Amino acid sequence: MILNHLTITNYRNIGVASLEFSPNINCLVGANGMGKSNVLDAIYYLSFCRGFASAQDALNVNHDTDYFILEGDYTDDIDSHKRVCCSLKRGARKRLKVDGKDVKRISEHVGHIPLVIIAPADSALILGGSEERRRFMDMVIMQYSAPYLDALIRYDKALKQRNALLKQEAEPDSSVLDVLEDMMSMSGQVIYEQRKQFITDFLPIFTDLYTQLSGNTNEQAGITYISHGDRGELRPQLHDWRAKERIVGYSLHGMHKDELELTLNGFGVKREASQGQQKTFFIAMKLAQFIFLKNKGEHRVPLLLLDDIFDKLDANRVERIISYVSNQNFGQIFITDTRREHLDRILAATQHDYKLFNVTNGEVSQV
Repeated sequence: MILNHLTITNYRNIGVASLEFSPNINCLVGANGMGKSNVLDAIYYLSFCRGFASAQDALNVNHDTDYFILEGDYTDDIDSHKRVCCSLKRGARKRLKVDGKDVKRISEHVGHIPLVIIAPADSALILGGSEERRRFMDMVIMQYSAPYLDALIRYDKALKQRNALLKQEAEPDSSVLDVLEDMMSMSGQVIYEQRKQFITDFLPIFTDLYTQLSGNTNEQAGITYISHGDRGELRPQLHDWRAKERIVGYSLHGMHKDELELTLNGFGVKREASQGQQKTFFIAMKLAQFIFLKNKGEHRVPLLLLDDIFDKLDANRVERIISYVSNQNFGQIFITDTRREHLDRILAATQHDYKLFNVTNGEVSQV
């Protein structure tokens, strides 16, 4: 997938921008807070109809206005064209149009413009709670499996309704709980099976990539999927724990408690790894996500967004990442950095066409 042209109106600190991109490498340089990451966030929004920096749409509207509009012109890997427009007015529902036609359900759009973003916030994959690692799995699988996304939506809806019943003072209707638990069990089984298969297929890609980026064959990286689904069907587990869950007021069992155990040489990455090792770990996870999605379907090379990822990495690791990205067939890449010399090294290492942009106070100009 190639983003040929992007038009931004009133998105975060960017007033108006009309940008023509290279089909290969696009670099944006600027000081912190100037808006370079907001350009990537706008690209991300057109794929998922939500921002990467903030899921709250109101925060994405420029402070001086009451609406934003994002428009992207794309070409896929067989030269088929697609135009996507997403707009939001304060107090109203967002509107999504593809080739001029309204899309009523966002879930119908997700996955049609595959995308992977790597950003400093991804350190939460290592340092954050289990919800961050579940979100990682979800963001990969939903881009190639519509049944997975549907199951995720149904499961989340049933979970919220069950939790609401568990919290109420009066004893909930057991027949209603039965129905909700059936929904959670059926949807949860789809989620569990697809997550389990994903990690099985993903792991060899990730471990090979981590070794390449770390440059140390003695560092053995690992990822283990842990789920209540390992115990069998979810329905009896939910039924057996009803009384205890009434006391705490929420559901203690289910796929919403799934976890990924991340290890380096058998020890937890969060506790034992250095800062550089942790960063290499999550960058390898995200680049492996890209390769996995690229290999998953025909004509579906994702867009790759690298947002200020070189901070707190030693020179050798930076060099290996630059060499890997530059020498692989990664399709269209967008890179931001505060330091021009990092970008110059990337551009010097590549044989591909590129464009360079300066971003200052929300204004984007091509160099």
